[in-house]
Amino acid sequence: MDLMNIRPWIFFYLICFVAMLLATTFIVQGISPLFWISSTLIIVVIGFNFILIFNEIKDHKKKKALMKQLTAGNSTENTKKNGQK
Repeated sequence: MDLMNIRPWIFFYLICFVAMLLATTFIVQGISPLFWISSTLIIVVIGFNFILIFNEIKDHKKKKALMKQLTAGNSTENTKKNGQK
């Protein structure tokens, strides 16, 4: 199984985790004006994470298909050079 490079995302998810903790704290404290802001922040963070991960998986599949195509093309060229069919 080929794993994606997840290392650059660590800081992004740490920042999102802190934002979620802050929003949860505001909701639990029951501060009325911050309740709606916190709820919106949670929805935005979850939605943004979903979109980023979906795009990352889609790009990974494209790269994998391209690499498969390149290696398939390379193997046919090698067999032609060696005189094999």
